[in-house]
Amino acid sequence: MTGDALTRQTVAEAVARLDPAAIAAERWFGGKGTTVERLALAHAFALPAIPREDVPVDAVLAIVDVHAGARRLDRYLVPFVGSGGALRPAQSGDGVWLALGRAIAEAWTVPALPRRPADGSDDAGSSAAAGAPGPIEAALVCRPSPGFGALVPEGSRAVATLGERALGADQSNTSTVLGERLLLKAYRRLWPGLSPDLEVQAYLSEEAGFPGVPRLAGWAELVARDGEVTTVAMLQEYVADGVDVYETTAERLAAWILAPGEVSVEWATEIAADMGALTAGLHAALADPPGEAVDFLPRDASRDELRAWRRDAHLQLDAGLTAVAAVDRAMADELRDLAPAIAARFTRFEATPTRPLVMRIHGDLHLGQVLAASDGYRVVDFEGEPTRPMDDRRRPGSPLRDVASMLRSLDHVGRSARRRADRRREPGSSHAGLDIEAWLDRARDRFLEAYRAGLREAGSALSVDDDLLEAFEFAKESYELVYAATFLPDWLWAPHEGLRGLVRRFGREPAG
Repeated sequence: MTGDALTRQTVAEAVARLDPAAIAAERWFGGKGTTVERLALAHAFALPAIPREDVPVDAVLAIVDVHAGARRLDRYLVPFVGSGGALRPAQSGDGVWLALGRAIAEAWTVPALPRRPADGSDDAGSSAAAGAPGPIEAALVCRPSPGFGALVPEGSRAVATLGERALGADQSNTSTVLGERLLLKAYRRLWPGLSPDLEVQAYLSEEAGFPGVPRLAGWAELVARDGEVTTVAMLQEYVADGVDVYETTAERLAAWILAPGEVSVEWATEIAADMGALTAGLHAALADPPGEAVDFLPRDASRDELRAWRRDAHLQLDAGLTAVAAVDRAMADELRDLAPAIAARFTRFEATPTRPLVMRIHGDLHLGQVLAASDGYRVVDFEGEPTRPMDDRRRPGSPLRDVASMLRSLDHVGRSARRRADRRREPGSSHAGLDIEAWLDRARDRFLEAYRAGLREAGSALSVDDDLLEAFEFAKESYELVYAATFLPDWLWAPHEGLRGLVRRFGREPAG
């Protein structure tokens, strides 16, 4: 099925054959617990065909609206392939993501397949009456970045010859490695607006020259007739030897806990110091943009923003308690007992004596967003917290949100290592080579020491307000309750234990 045989009607019929329950079960589906009743095609884009065994394969990107009753819930990106027959959902290796990478490299502008007939009634199940195609309702605009040539010196046409394989990481997006040199990230849940992932990485890579991010290679955007723009995909440098810092740290700590001798806490917390220095470098780069980068200029937080931080923290805590109750009633009861002590910390958002600085930040910085490579660390995934609307993710925030997020991640990785070690421990053995409780305390201290030192070395005016940081830590862990209960219920233990640890560390009642 190639050429004129590929129509919007064909794609609409392929969408109609999808199992709504299977879509709702996908890792990238954001409405866990929601009953999907109907899938409807919004737009369809036919990408340049990629030959497979000398047979041209149709590569199609469908923009699919998910409905529950009469209400549209969300919009998703769904790939299809076909050759000489009906379209089917694409799998890794089918070439669709390679086709999108080629379109980006070669700066294609792909019009949406038009409706037939002109009145637009071409959904699956309706008759495709003869008539002229309707107007073009959207276009997929694909563009390489200025730095593309450094990543693919052979030129844009070389992308079509690259291999395609899934990254293999557990993500809410779909990441595909092209030729072991490029990484294509396709955003499966589509949010209107410019993705902060693309925006911030482009700034850091191309304007700030910050070496701690992969270099940008290009992007694809959905542009509707009304001018609305939605980021669909980002093409970037693939860090071939990069490994997930969270997973490698958890495994290393678990091995050290079980080690036969004594493991130095100072030596074992080097990773925390590295993360503090990396975070300081990231924030220093974001806090000092050129004058023309007006969207990145730091400023003082408004009183309305401080109130909004407090209000949002309360909402996240309430939502977290509700979400946890649907999964684990006993855990929810315990958290409700801690809730007054947690909520009391949120008053500090408005009680700060000075107006804290706000700027563009990572928004969801944790060890799993950092790759360790032979030539240093790379920070990735600047999308912000995935359950928040796009406008919220692009809004300037306190850099202490990132600091709090990384501190919580260090806490999580230490506790995860202890759980792993306990599962692997020989029966009757109680020896601990590494004192993980001491590690948790010292890792926190070393991260903050390195962060403050890194800011000083960079000549940055940023500083750490301990009271405000404490409030952000409680708020972040409250958000993690919502995320875990919504996407990863098996991980609920982490924010649960994290909140208990915070209450123990800072006391049940806030100081002052």
